[in-house]
Amino acid sequence: MVAGIIGSGFAETYRIEVKKFTVTSPDVPAAFDGTRIVLLTDIHRGWFFPQDRVRKLVERVNALQSDLVLLGGDYVYANTDYEASCFAELARLQAPLGRFAVLGNHDYGTYGRGKRDGEIDPTPAIEAIRGAGITLLDNQAEWVDKAGARIRVGGVGDVKEDTPQYAPTVEGTGAGDFVILVSHNPDYAEELPVGAVDLTLSGHTHGGQITFFGLWAPFVPSEYGQKYRTGLVVTGATTVIVSNGIGTIFPPIRLFARPQIVEITLRSGPSAALQP
Repeated sequence: MVAGIIGSGFAETYRIEVKKFTVTSPDVPAAFDGTRIVLLTDIHRGWFFPQDRVRKLVERVNALQSDLVLLGGDYVYANTDYEASCFAELARLQAPLGRFAVLGNHDYGTYGRGKRDGEIDPTPAIEAIRGAGITLLDNQAEWVDKAGARIRVGGVGDVKEDTPQYAPTVEGTGAGDFVILVSHNPDYAEELPVGAVDLTLSGHTHGGQITFFGLWAPFVPSEYGQKYRTGLVVTGATTVIVSNGIGTIFPPIRLFARPQIVEITLRSGPSAALQP
């Protein structure tokens, strides 16, 4: 029985699903109505996720023909030497409105030691991202333009390994602007003021990775228990979409927490609405 569970869990790591959401808001400009965003996070290139799987992942994302690609961090697992090979493939991602990335905790080279130890070194990740022609958004933001309209896309450094700052994302924005924030760790949503960010996109939790029928996970790397395990979370300050991500940590299995490519369609509408 145990062997069967392990075998099933290993097979599930290959069953990547495209999880679709629709976000409707009066702040979405008419020019962006129907714009499709792909969130790709937690690839964990390493021993359990070889180069050919990254290549096939990029091909699958490109087949979606999205307008904007956002990368949510943790491109490697346990060894930042894999950053270069991972981004050699991610450089082939296609998105006419841009490709943006933030770092995840594994991209700092600390492997869980944390920023308090003063040992972080995200240089391999930063160099790989920039070498791939992808825009790094750690504590930075950009306006994304389309047909004379624009939305704001920003990102923050990792909660555990850096000091995340949302201020650059909201700088220069007004009440009618649509603002997207990419934060590897969804816990940062708890730090956001009401109304500053319309949509927060995260990964990190792997959907729990090993769950009881997708309903509860014995371990979720979050200070808020099951709240940010997976999917759509509406808080008092922002709307959060948490992806299950692609790869795994040890053990390299998933149970009722399928790996995900998240696709978000923006809609311009008279009132805010969300549709998983």
